[in-house]
Amino acid sequence: MRPDLFRHTIPFDDALRRVLEAATPVERVVTLSLGEAATRVAAYDVTSTIDVPPFDRAAMDGYAVRSTDVGGAAPGTPVELTCIDQIFTGHVSPHIISTGQCAEIGTGAPLPAGADAVVMVERTSRQGGVVSVRETARARQNVGPRGGDIAVGQRAVRAGDVISPARAGALAAIGRTTVEAFDRPHIAVLSTGSELTPPGTPLPPGHIYNVNSVTLTAIIRQHGGEPVALDHVDDSIDALVTTLEQAARYDAIVTSGGTSVGGRDLLLDAVQRCGTIAFHGIAVRPGKPTLFGHIGRTPIFGMPGNPTSCLSNACILLVPFIRKVARLPPWQPVLRHLPLARTVKALEDRHQFYTVRIVGGVAEPAFKSSGDITSMAAADGYIEVLAGTKGFEEGETVTVTLL
Repeated sequence: MRPDLFRHTIPFDDALRRVLEAATPVERVVTLSLGEAATRVAAYDVTSTIDVPPFDRAAMDGYAVRSTDVGGAAPGTPVELTCIDQIFTGHVSPHIISTGQCAEIGTGAPLPAGADAVVMVERTSRQGGVVSVRETARARQNVGPRGGDIAVGQRAVRAGDVISPARAGALAAIGRTTVEAFDRPHIAVLSTGSELTPPGTPLPPGHIYNVNSVTLTAIIRQHGGEPVALDHVDDSIDALVTTLEQAARYDAIVTSGGTSVGGRDLLLDAVQRCGTIAFHGIAVRPGKPTLFGHIGRTPIFGMPGNPTSCLSNACILLVPFIRKVARLPPWQPVLRHLPLARTVKALEDRHQFYTVRIVGGVAEPAFKSSGDITSMAAADGYIEVLAGTKGFEEGETVTVTLL
């Protein structure tokens, strides 16, 4: 045991500031198919070389007409026109609409030459080849103009845009099949501890399944990172140093376990041997024994081994870091304001991220202990309880940050 550790923890806000100062956005650019590009960030402007649509098109089902032919049309005084064609999408009419003529046309079909408006089918009646138009149409009425969506030279996507499904659609509309985007940050994930066993294998006596590698991998991928699973490291400082030095080729390293005060908690010593420490210990609950530093120029997060502590600090520290490195906008969680089912006391020296579940419109405490994954898995969100305050009384309205 090393009882001298954690006597001087830093406030959460200070820890987050140091983490974000160390977050350097990725510079690597990769070429991706549009199907792969969702949630990536465009590296460059993409400018259209074509008009979208590439022709004037009908915005309604109806009849393509010359607006001058139907200038006096009204329900009581319809104008009769001769229908000379039926135009579907994908079909260009060979006819030119002359005085007294029209063409039946479907939504999205190219407007025929000579026509400058579309009359809705509901404003007409038809007998054989004669169409009675009962409404005046002005020029360009119900016509989608060529280039009205995207014009030649217009940017379909800007550098720095997150490629949403709609932006992928805009790229497809101008004929692109690929886009150049920033690469995902590659985050090495490492769990330490000789007691850990991978899920799916028999559990030896005294062992537990490795929860943290699963939760960390999931949260990294959810927020724009590419997790890289490292081989498990037993409680050996030499093996840990070797692994950390090899992992420094990635954009960041995230470990779990080995950050507390036990005789086999070796991460602090390993990082001090091959890197630098920015902080070790945050005035939060859960997650006090958290380490942050660098191996060379590569940031390293040393998360606590307890599953709830690990995942909680991943949500509040690792997520902002990953999103900045990935060039994604800051995460904007959904907030709900709800009455609290039971009193929650504040701690004198630590900022609490206290998990709750929402039952019948009420926030019920869900936190059991930092070692229980169900403290997070059974929760819908968390409330923040500031150090040194009175906490929250039963029935008091609290702000729940949804997970």
